[in-house]
Amino acid sequence: MTAAIIGGGIAGLTAAYELVKVGERPYIIEPGAIGGMVRSTQFGGFTLESGPNVLVERPEMARLFSELGLSGDVRYPSVTPYGQYVWYDGKPTKVPAGVLELMSSPLFSWGTKLTLPIKVLLPRLLKRGAPDCSVGEFFQPLIGAHAVKHLLDPVLKGIYGGDVYDLSARAIFPGLWTASQEGRSIVGYMRSRSGGRKPPIMVLQGGIQKLTQALWAKVSGHVEHVPLAAERIIPLDGKRYKLNLSQGKTLEVDGCVVTAAGKEASPLVFHLSENLSDQLLNIRSAGLTVVHLAVSRDEPLVKDAFGVLFPGGMPCDFLGVMFNSLIFPHVAPRDKHILTVMLGGAQAGDRFSSEETLRLELPTLLCNLFGVRAVEWIQMYRWPAAIPQLSVGHHLIVKAMDACEHEFPGVVFAGVDRGGVGVSERIRIAREAVKRLRRARVETVV
Repeated sequence: MTAAIIGGGIAGLTAAYELVKVGERPYIIEPGAIGGMVRSTQFGGFTLESGPNVLVERPEMARLFSELGLSGDVRYPSVTPYGQYVWYDGKPTKVPAGVLELMSSPLFSWGTKLTLPIKVLLPRLLKRGAPDCSVGEFFQPLIGAHAVKHLLDPVLKGIYGGDVYDLSARAIFPGLWTASQEGRSIVGYMRSRSGGRKPPIMVLQGGIQKLTQALWAKVSGHVEHVPLAAERIIPLDGKRYKLNLSQGKTLEVDGCVVTAAGKEASPLVFHLSENLSDQLLNIRSAGLTVVHLAVSRDEPLVKDAFGVLFPGGMPCDFLGVMFNSLIFPHVAPRDKHILTVMLGGAQAGDRFSSEETLRLELPTLLCNLFGVRAVEWIQMYRWPAAIPQLSVGHHLIVKAMDACEHEFPGVVFAGVDRGGVGVSERIRIAREAVKRLRRARVETVV
């Protein structure tokens, strides 16, 4: 089988790795840097992450680390348990980690505090008659409007860059959505998920980019890297496809893994499905600006906190700040803390503050918010279209992808719009796409 992988990010590299393991020699079509949004930089004793800042240790991740020989580079939080905070009523407020903290938290109304222990046991509490709804609408019967606004919305902005009343509950929480439609309780759902244990977070000594570098090292002698942009996938005879590339180049393959998403993927599939192409074109993407700053280790940061997430309406479209070195001390020199500030998201639209503006305003903003005395600018990185917004009704786009895969065996989708923005999810989705690709080609031959 001759397969092409469109995109050289973590999903594309994982797909290439899976194909190489079974003896294939795929093409990786990537005009930019191999590794995509996984970006790590070493600077003055700091490990700076401009893409994902942490990894979640799910089975797919642990297995891949073992295969790549990276298990010895894994670093877990030095502070356990560490706190997650949101900005509420002018100060960092801890997200409750248990019943006692819940009862004293201002993030929940008294009505919710009194009824939540009963609600989590009720079957069909979150069951919806509609085929989809927003995350806010989905969770409001459980946690109340107050907690949706002051807790869930900042958290969703921090992860997906989006609004809690726009993002799709069915796409963002697929397992819980399915359980709710089956009439199961929250407790029943949690018990069905690996005993309810929350997977730990971790980083890699030397930076998360070690993961993509290790994948590239494994496959680089067994793939053909095409440093051009893919423009169209054109079906030839039901079994093979012609890829139109930039600079007037073409490539014929009998399998294609599309890891591009949203507007980037729309023109690729135009000759396969105009309906899917139109739907992908309408997906909005949230831009993201990442700024790395440093403060002295004796500054009064929030104790034992990984970071603070913020509601909408903050200056500079401020989404949140992570205190990376509070729980991973090795990522900064002994006398400094690193602060990773996230700005933008769907709330900003196409608006981006200039670097000059951020250099002037961010240090003052952080000093006012957290009482630090001096802030040192390190670097800034901007992602114009970082996160496709999985809005209400997104399941229809996934359904259109499934229909396209069925009609054109050998074309499979593994982009972020398949669902799941975390690195471990990107790995899982890529692996599943390769399985579908291989299965489709076997069925076509038969």
